[in-house]
Amino acid sequence: MIRETLFACLVTLSIVALSCNAQKDQQPDPVGRYIQQRGDSIYKSGEVPGMLVSILRNGQRQYFNFGYAAPDNKVPFDSATIYEIGSITKTFTAYVLVAVLMEKGISDTSKILPYLPDSVQRNTSLSHISFLSLMNHSSGLPRLPSNIDMVNDPMAPYDHYTEGQLYTYLKSATPTTNGASAYSNLGAGLAGVLAARIAGASYETLLDKHMFQPFGLKRHSDESIAAEEHKAQGHFDIMKSNYWKADALAPAGTLKCTSAEILTYFQSMINPPTAASRQIVDTLLRPTLTVLPSMRVCRGWFTVGADSLKVYWHNGGTYGFSTFGAFNREKNVAVSIVINKFDHNPISDEFGLMIMQKLLQ
Repeated sequence: MIRETLFACLVTLSIVALSCNAQKDQQPDPVGRYIQQRGDSIYKSGEVPGMLVSILRNGQRQYFNFGYAAPDNKVPFDSATIYEIGSITKTFTAYVLVAVLMEKGISDTSKILPYLPDSVQRNTSLSHISFLSLMNHSSGLPRLPSNIDMVNDPMAPYDHYTEGQLYTYLKSATPTTNGASAYSNLGAGLAGVLAARIAGASYETLLDKHMFQPFGLKRHSDESIAAEEHKAQGHFDIMKSNYWKADALAPAGTLKCTSAEILTYFQSMINPPTAASRQIVDTLLRPTLTVLPSMRVCRGWFTVGADSLKVYWHNGGTYGFSTFGAFNREKNVAVSIVINKFDHNPISDEFGLMIMQKLLQ
């Protein structure tokens, strides 16, 4: 949520690989062998306390642990270890927003201003912003609001930023209007706030209704996390970090999941369980903007490659975790990576994209 980037050079190089028709390795399980060898190398380099790589292929799941989820007690990662998924949360938020808009008969190209408080509606500088632009990062809103306190509680800056403060900021905000895609935690957080306002229900209730219950997932509340023992310890450099709680900007990046749940989520994106969910997913995964010749922005998701090699992906980062997730619908494959250390997305992203390349060969 804090340090996510598009990693343009990395993605461009990976797309070249994804677009090649490389010969298949004829030896047994080349994907598993690659993951084990590369994962061992990353862990032995001393860069990460622990890492879990999870893959889905042919309906089967595999988990590869490296190091420890809780290093002090030498507890390894497994499929049930809870961790912060960071900005992968934004894909959940986009799903919920599209579900609410469809339910209410509202187009996502509609402008958001009429759905905000009266005091905010007077700011005509927001008049160009649509629901779609919040999901594909073209709203012109900055990465973070200027009135968020990054000084007094630097390790948990989102925990105390309220909906009231969000509206105070929006009353005088002057976003750009060029329509380009510029990553915005603020925009994603606002998307979740608007979904809740329109539905007349909390963001958490909407997650339960539209995603967690239909997909068979568990929502891990801040209260349950506090009492949970089977969770990973995040790290900020050499310091231990606490899990974020957040308030108004929670829809931008504070969900906690297990790797088993993430693979179930990706499976639901690949093969939606109902006609209604298929309509939502098909809408979400439709490209809307081109940011690089080989990379486009959908609703909540980024996509690289084309046709049967098309990969949908998102990464995430908190002050304790670096995450990556991706899937391909045609070949029913997916990968999830979690590293329990801040600012290690270059490792998780590159590793994840290379695994997807091998899964698609």
